[in-house]
Amino acid sequence: MTPELFSLSAEVGQESEDACAIGVGIGVVVDGAGLPASMRKGCSHSVAWYARMLAEELRMRLESSLSSMTDALAGAIAEVTEAHATTCDLSQGSPSATVAAWRIVGDEVEHLVLCDASVVLIGVDGSAREVTDDRITAAVQTRAESLASAAGIPTATAGMRFAALDDARNVEGGFWCAHIDPDAARHALTGRTPISELRAVVAASDGATRGFQLVGAHTLRDFADLAVNGDVARIAAEIRAAEDAHGVPPFTKPHDDIALVSVRF
Repeated sequence: MTPELFSLSAEVGQESEDACAIGVGIGVVVDGAGLPASMRKGCSHSVAWYARMLAEELRMRLESSLSSMTDALAGAIAEVTEAHATTCDLSQGSPSATVAAWRIVGDEVEHLVLCDASVVLIGVDGSAREVTDDRITAAVQTRAESLASAAGIPTATAGMRFAALDDARNVEGGFWCAHIDPDAARHALTGRTPISELRAVVAASDGATRGFQLVGAHTLRDFADLAVNGDVARIAAEIRAAEDAHGVPPFTKPHDDIALVSVRF
């Protein structure tokens, strides 16, 4: 039951803003939010720095089975915030991220998801269940439409969508992600599954799930089959091929960073 890690940046030669961390019975994926610098102008650190630090802090805290996954994430967010609170004006903006993680404790697998990263649980019966929180989609769309309506235009601009995202982040009625407030961790989706019911579990960034969520590269079941067979590189290859062949919807990155951490039983 050795964790397997796969990471691919959006563009060749470009630093990935996804980060992975693994330990004994632990897998963590942190998907850094690739937002304009104007939305994180209070911080001198990169999105990649934030993602890497959060992933490692979470991994370390998950090593203690006495700490719940939610508490571990809250502690990790607090540690990263403290690490640059004295050098950066975080009230003026900071990098943020989504999180997916799993941990083996005894004869169970625990999982945690914050925002639209995903954990995919692959059952011995051939089933595949994705755990993700897509409240960000509706929250941003609703706010962006309101801004467009107020401006008297039919469709929100990219600037309006970024403003809507900033407005909806970590507030009631919006969506929750890792940022500077550890309390956001309390809104993560968590659960437990007996190992006896699983063939594999995968933590994935939304760049790694866009194959079945966005670009029609494969189905969730195809994704699960490839993960069970240890062929996660093919997952990435199929995503890139579909992006290049068919393109992506408006306001969506043509390519995204891909990160997966899996374990097979």
